[in-house]
Amino acid sequence: MFAAPPAAEPAAPVQGQNRHGPLLGLVRRIIDYGRDLVTALQRQNTPSTPLARRFGTFNLALIIARIARGLSLAAALETRLSRARPARSVQRNTPSPAPSKPRPARPTPDEEDAALLRSLPSAEEIAAHVRNRSAGAVIVEICRDLGINATHPLWNEIRNAIIAYDGSLSRMLKLWLGAASAFLAALPYDPWASLPRAWDGPSPAGTGPPLIP
Repeated sequence: MFAAPPAAEPAAPVQGQNRHGPLLGLVRRIIDYGRDLVTALQRQNTPSTPLARRFGTFNLALIIARIARGLSLAAALETRLSRARPARSVQRNTPSPAPSKPRPARPTPDEEDAALLRSLPSAEEIAAHVRNRSAGAVIVEICRDLGINATHPLWNEIRNAIIAYDGSLSRMLKLWLGAASAFLAALPYDPWASLPRAWDGPSPAGTGPPLIP
């Protein structure tokens, strides 16, 4: 069988060059995708079934609000990455990380959607949220808001970026499963009704006395 060549080691960044250049380019392409998606959706009255499946809802206003939040997250991440200091050839000792604080309870998806429909988060809230999270974790949230799944043309690059920048693929999978479950609940019909049911006729007659003593 044909064996794929081993992955090449990433080239060391040149002094004075933004060390997040490839990730920055990916984020900008994701932003372009999100903007094109909004333009296409603004001409629709209801989302198509494949689109609703990715977002877990047929509510067009909610889908557009999520995309707007995703674009805000991506823009804040782009700003953060573009302002990153250039890579230096001299390594410095980094201070020990501060002890982690317990995170507040995460709102349920319904609570989050209701708050999003009331008002979009402010630019300050978005910036603070992005500042306190790893780039990989922010990318996971951007994918959630833009309905990006494993069939997206950029997914291979996105997956690698999530791994490289301390994101969680398991979190991404949970979001996909949550969207699939919400989509099934939002369908105007029973998706299981057309499936064949188990045989519910009379039980076959026995050939002897019961085995219970």
